[in-house]
Amino acid sequence: MAYFPDFGKETAVVSGPLIRAVGWLSSTQSFNQGPVPAEFSDRLELICERWDDGVEALGWPVTAGPHTCELCGDFHAAGSVGVPGDGILFVAPEMVAHYVDEHGYLPPADFVEAVLACPIPGTEEYELAVAPFIES
Repeated sequence: MAYFPDFGKETAVVSGPLIRAVGWLSSTQSFNQGPVPAEFSDRLELICERWDDGVEALGWPVTAGPHTCELCGDFHAAGSVGVPGDGILFVAPEMVAHYVDEHGYLPPADFVEAVLACPIPGTEEYELAVAPFIES
């Protein structure tokens, strides 16, 4: 999987002035580590499980197949998630929940807040929340 720095405006699936990358980790780059609230981890896992509903709502292309975690080699994921924030869209690989739970990745505080407030992909509320970020 490609590395993109947190808060960068480019990711593997979308880029632009309202996009903020989060969780595009690599074994060759250091990353913040630390504890996260349990409710954040649970909510992020649910959002990542529903990544395909998010991709559909955002109109993103399907990516080129599964990626293996570079940090442990034991986890595979294929999707990307969009989490609406305050005037921006956080974009993370589906693998971000694994990074948090298994590798102690500590995402930026703004992302944590956005995840806790994010409607679940596949709901009308999610579609309304991400509508401003859909390219026409």
